[in-house]
Amino acid sequence: MQSDQVNITSLNLVSDELVATIEQSAAKLEQFVSDPQNSQLLTSCIEGIEQISGTLKLIQLHGAVTLAEEILCVAQGIAKDSEQVNEETLSVLTGSFFILPRYLEYTQQTRRGMPALLIPYINELRQMRKQPQIPECEFFAADTSYSFRPKASATAIEADDLSALIRRLRHMFQVGLLNTLQGKQTRSALGIMQRALERLEIVSGDRPKTKLWWVSSAAIEVLRTNNMELSKSRKMLLTMLDRQIKGLLTKGIQGFDEQAPDALVKQLLFILALAHKPTDKAKAILNAFSVSPLGYSDQELRSEREALKGPSINTVSSVAAVITDEIRAIKEILENASQATDRGLSEYTELSAHLEKVADILAVVGLVSASNTLKEEIERIDGWTHSGEPADAKDLIDVADSLLYVESTVSGLETLNLSDEKLSQANSLARKEVIASSQLAEAENVVLSESEAGLALVKRALNSFAESNYDHGHIRNVGATLNSIRGGMSLLNLHRAAAVIAACV
Repeated sequence: MQSDQVNITSLNLVSDELVATIEQSAAKLEQFVSDPQNSQLLTSCIEGIEQISGTLKLIQLHGAVTLAEEILCVAQGIAKDSEQVNEETLSVLTGSFFILPRYLEYTQQTRRGMPALLIPYINELRQMRKQPQIPECEFFAADTSYSFRPKASATAIEADDLSALIRRLRHMFQVGLLNTLQGKQTRSALGIMQRALERLEIVSGDRPKTKLWWVSSAAIEVLRTNNMELSKSRKMLLTMLDRQIKGLLTKGIQGFDEQAPDALVKQLLFILALAHKPTDKAKAILNAFSVSPLGYSDQELRSEREALKGPSINTVSSVAAVITDEIRAIKEILENASQATDRGLSEYTELSAHLEKVADILAVVGLVSASNTLKEEIERIDGWTHSGEPADAKDLIDVADSLLYVESTVSGLETLNLSDEKLSQANSLARKEVIASSQLAEAENVVLSESEAGLALVKRALNSFAESNYDHGHIRNVGATLNSIRGGMSLLNLHRAAAVIAACV
């Protein structure tokens, strides 16, 4: 897994303090902008960022560490020259202060780090300092030392013929590159570039530069077949390949004997690793370079990046709390109605009003399916009110069933990140599936919480055992506790964790 392996327990311990420090530092910066003569405000801001950076290093949240360090560098630059504070700099810093706690929340929610999410924000800050941009593969680990050995050697070509061939292939590559940069018929343009590189791969034979053409042709192929994003950094990568081809024109046959640039190969491997549906050639290359799975695709990376810009957990929690309160009130009305002789006919108007409020909130946050379900129930209840006929027990149960579906949807609201893709997934799920997945998620959380509590108990018991000159009374129940944790891990299909616990027992 190429994503950050995060110690969630450590992050949970410091997250509240971290977020508070980030908010305080951001507030100090805003106050300094309003009162630039008060240098103490900026000093306090810088001290806060240093504390944030140090804490993030301790818990080894690599992407967040880099972002915090870039924020620190920009803030220190302002301290040296306060005239650097302009609207653009303030906007970038404010955006970074917003993204940093959102990334911490994301990591806690998903229980993994994805440092690649932060690269655009890191590069914005580096641009403020006129520093080189870091590549999107900055946090990607790959050994580029693999030596490519083709099955067949290239056909011998005379020096003059080789020069003419390279010139034609470069022209072919540039035609595709120009259309790609302009966004014109990109699929066919990428196909032209791919064919040019495949021809270069054949011409290179068993020379060192062959590795570059082999990997780059596969990378362009997955860009085309997977409809991957052609971001600014990826377009720059394609122009770097053009410069590599240009080098062959000036160096001739000796150019093929040069080693492929490791940094360039690494960027191309990252694109291959991001492919949702890698081609056979891409799979062979990833296997040859021993690249382990990223755990996410290019599409997921884009989706999660958009989700980071969405509302924070506190905002979502507030929305969920309002809906939960309304659902509680609706439940009380339904319970009273089920026990009343007239099935609560006089309370239908109030019931309809509560349901309408919940339906409107759900529609605003994008949970259209749940909102439409409640609107259907509102129409049914309004029909009972207008007819003056009380609902029977089955009708009230149907309303309660719809309410259970909505409640299950809301219970997962905090883990949705409210991104378009995840909202679409939530809206497309069948009612029974939503209810079942919600109850399963709650059960999993209970098992995890109990397991964490059990591990904490074992740690305390072992500490007491050591401090009491090895009094076995302190560890008498450790085996049973570990066995219960092992059972929980097995239920969650965390077999490796269960095996580790079994070994401890």
